[in-house]
Amino acid sequence: MTPDYILNLREKVGKERLWISAVEGMVENEEGKILLAKRKDDGLWCMVAGIIEPGEQPADAIKREVKEETGVECDPVFIANVQSMDEPKVYPNGDEILALNILFYCSAPGRQTPGCPDGENESSGWFDPTRLPSPISLRTEKAVSCLTGARPSPASFLYGGKMAWERQKSIALPPSKAPSHEASLSLRKVSTDGSALSNPRGAMGWAWVDHETGEKESGGCRQGTNQVGELTAVLMALRRFKEGDLLIETDSRYAIGCSRDWVKAWKRRGWKKNDGSEIKNLPLIQAIDKEISQRRGSVEFAWVKGHAGDAFNEIADSLASGYAKDVAKGAREDRLPEESKSSLRGI
Repeated sequence: MTPDYILNLREKVGKERLWISAVEGMVENEEGKILLAKRKDDGLWCMVAGIIEPGEQPADAIKREVKEETGVECDPVFIANVQSMDEPKVYPNGDEILALNILFYCSAPGRQTPGCPDGENESSGWFDPTRLPSPISLRTEKAVSCLTGARPSPASFLYGGKMAWERQKSIALPPSKAPSHEASLSLRKVSTDGSALSNPRGAMGWAWVDHETGEKESGGCRQGTNQVGELTAVLMALRRFKEGDLLIETDSRYAIGCSRDWVKAWKRRGWKKNDGSEIKNLPLIQAIDKEISQRRGSVEFAWVKGHAGDAFNEIADSLASGYAKDVAKGAREDRLPEESKSSLRGI
């Protein structure tokens, strides 16, 4: 809905160009799907966006806008981009604006069904980032590509003019733990992977590999799940490298969500999902959260596409699946941390 202060201004200035501050949200759920809304004014699918109210914090504004427009509750994770529009936007009624846009990457816990409670949109829904609806706004298409792409890399992005950003899905850290410029130059990169021969209750493996040194570690058990394997690999990498800045590359959106995107909301709700249900693999998730919270240095996560030629992802996959095959035929013993064993009880 258009804020009252904008309506009051329009009464004074008519359709003259206004300078406003606005927020946008690329909202991702636990299944890795993106929340989009189809606007009534131009018929395009796009990210939820809206104007910041006077005195309102940007993070609060995007939470409010997403809730008002779709009924979905979300949590801002980080600011992905801040940019002023180079060219004014002209609405069908002739109103003109120029905006400073703050783009948030947000997570949406639980299984929430979007709607159109405030009537601004024709429709809203969750979409696979590789199969976006049409017609879609260019800005939204580029944002989804950059923020869910295979690697954190610079991306050209058009909004009247040009801009670029480096995707950084970082854990929020207090200033005392924030990496220095010098430290960021020595960022350690590891690839992690989990594997299950059948899911659930099949033989399972986990593994990580250091990009620079080639150091690696793997383990597994006779009965497990793919998700436990993915989370175990992340936990064991964190325990091996307890200091310094760390980038974990994984092909598991689930592992990234549990380690970074959804954990804040879960903790706030007493380690429950949005609907009050239990969280699967909670011992592992809590252990990962503890390792990240206590370490000196940043932890970043990047999604890579599995089985697509990424050398280190292939190594980690080979180690994890190899251990699963060996343990299935009795050639190796079960090798898991206690948190993984606890997560697997009752499967």
